[in-house]
Amino acid sequence: MFVNYDKLANSNYFELIIEEEKNMVKSNENTAYKRGQELLDQGMYKEAITQFDAAIAEQPDSWKSLNSKGFAFQKLSRYTEAVECFDKALAMNPNSVEVLNNKGVTLSMRGLYKDAIQCFNEAVALDQTSLEALNGKAIALQHMFAYKEALDVLEEAMKIDNKHAQTLLSVAVTLQKLKQYDRAISFFKKVLSADKNNIKAWNGVGVTYQLMGDNNSAIKCFTKILNIDSREIQAWISIGFVYQKMMKFNDALKCYKKAQMIIGNRYHHKLYDGLASCLTKLSEFDQAIEVYQQIFQREEGKKKWDAQRSMKFVNKLKRKKAIGTLQSLVPADGDSAPVSVTPVTPAGEDVM
Repeated sequence: MFVNYDKLANSNYFELIIEEEKNMVKSNENTAYKRGQELLDQGMYKEAITQFDAAIAEQPDSWKSLNSKGFAFQKLSRYTEAVECFDKALAMNPNSVEVLNNKGVTLSMRGLYKDAIQCFNEAVALDQTSLEALNGKAIALQHMFAYKEALDVLEEAMKIDNKHAQTLLSVAVTLQKLKQYDRAISFFKKVLSADKNNIKAWNGVGVTYQLMGDNNSAIKCFTKILNIDSREIQAWISIGFVYQKMMKFNDALKCYKKAQMIIGNRYHHKLYDGLASCLTKLSEFDQAIEVYQQIFQREEGKKKWDAQRSMKFVNKLKRKKAIGTLQSLVPADGDSAPVSVTPVTPAGEDVM
């Protein structure tokens, strides 16, 4: 029998070429995906999306790339696009607890709390030990003012792990909402006993003191955060908010400007909302309207419409100022005493 060895060799050669091309496609997809993950960690969300698009183009059934792309959209407050990515990922992998949790968080951010809870319930049905799903459900219930129901969910989470930091923080925030301030602080301190530099816990204690009317203790807590990390944006925003409550709007504005300088051109809703409110109180109406316009352009749902209502309100104040009928928005002694916001070790006893 005659065997055509040249033909056989060519056949094996082409098979090797095809296999090599497949491996190259897979390698390219992995490289783009990994680079996208690195960019996510660096907060470069638009650049990360470009990499995930490249990964998806090479491997259309990559549900992980779609999930990560959705997460990047979530960080950019582009919630509709985020949910679309998560839905596509779930169509490929309907049993992914991670994707269900991400979708639930995004829906919660949009204010669609019932839909979010449905996602978290589906995640728990797949994995009864998913602390992320239980915490997500509890947070959605908090937003619906169903605080006792939220505590019931968190009690289930505590049975799984009674030292889980996020669960302890969620319990503390729920107790805070129920005005059980001392209990709330005790749960925040449980987190701090395991991690004395936990910024979320320090912020929670500070907010609780603020709700109790103890502004000085609140500022000590937020200053503690700045001692840990002087570039922590939330701490500057929180101090600014306290100063606003104390009618010290110029000092509040300094804090917001500091936070704005740190984040550069990146968007941060709480910062923009506080900045616009402070500018309004200082009768800087044009600047306030400009900030509210940025919120309106970037947000969806309730936050978007809140910004629209605020713009209408500020425009009314602006017209009153133009015709001389606007009364001062700041009490006469509101900004009488300058306050330092330089990170230093708080004087007096530590709140811990």
